[in-house]
Amino acid sequence: MKKIKNIVILFIIIILCSLINTKSYAETQMNIVTDKKEIQQDEELNIKVEIKNAQVAAFTLEIFWDSSILEYLQGPDNSNYSNNRIIYTWVSNTGKNKQDIKTEQFQFKVLKEENANITVLGEFYNEQGKKIEIENSNIELELKENEKSMTETSETMKQVGASDSTSLSVLRLNHEGISPEFQKDKKEYYFVTDDKIDNLEVTAIPENPNATVNITGNQNLKIGKNLIEIDVISEDKTKKDSYKIYVTKTTNIEIANANLEILAVREGSLNPEFNYNITDYKIEIPNETTKIEILAIPQSEKAKVSILGNNEMKVGNNYIQINVIAEDGITNKKYELNVYRRNEKEQIQYEQEKQYQAEI
Repeated sequence: MKKIKNIVILFIIIILCSLINTKSYAETQMNIVTDKKEIQQDEELNIKVEIKNAQVAAFTLEIFWDSSILEYLQGPDNSNYSNNRIIYTWVSNTGKNKQDIKTEQFQFKVLKEENANITVLGEFYNEQGKKIEIENSNIELELKENEKSMTETSETMKQVGASDSTSLSVLRLNHEGISPEFQKDKKEYYFVTDDKIDNLEVTAIPENPNATVNITGNQNLKIGKNLIEIDVISEDKTKKDSYKIYVTKTTNIEIANANLEILAVREGSLNPEFNYNITDYKIEIPNETTKIEILAIPQSEKAKVSILGNNEMKVGNNYIQINVIAEDGITNKKYELNVYRRNEKEQIQYEQEKQYQAEI
């Protein structure tokens, strides 16, 4: 009888410990803190990451954002910036666990007044070297012309996107080289790898944490062309969108080069300036221009380039596609131009403004 009683007591203690640990985990959180409640275009924004109610001796953070809206300026000495990603490392100076930690600040500049997402991923370890699970942090800063208010922490910021949102805030692989840099509105990406890699880890975080993400095609990669699809289903289940990563697995990476070396248009300047790792550009042309001449030279002499849509420029928006097929005949990469042809009224106004600037 005494033995049964001891077993029951031990069982109750185990349950209580489990409940205590569950409560502790639920209270552990990672937040993003800003230095301002109001912000405007061209102003600077400072953020810090804070970890609360944890027992952590070391961690590594990865910070992602939309580089078309926020420009990264500088950060702490123990951080590195590369390919639109900040990697930040922290180690307890005593080697012991700390409960509440706040990083040094990361400085950004606001480029335009659009909603901007910042996402932080982390790997956390205690003083015994055991990995600790802490949820990722994802916030959306609301930057509006007449209502530029932001709250102080991610708890009071707008953390959940619209229920019909099918956009990602982060898309990356566990290997460097995905092209172009991630933008939430860009749906096609490219990656070339050698024959030693069979599987790729894909990190795909939706703007709305309640959206569903399904990833297929990233396991058991075959020699040749592979397709990884990341499907995002909205929280309300009314919408679905897909991001695609075209992966070439090859024994000869050199012949899988589908990058351009030069891209130029005789009739105007590309915006942004050409970079082989940027695949989308804009250009504005005169009203009288109905055809544009494009110079597109690949990095590999044996790659082939085809251009579609540059012969009949209508007034308004036009789309031109430059397709590069690598020497291997299977790896391809698409560059796109959004060409805006001015109407007659816009052309007159443009010429008047140009003349006025010349006279100043």
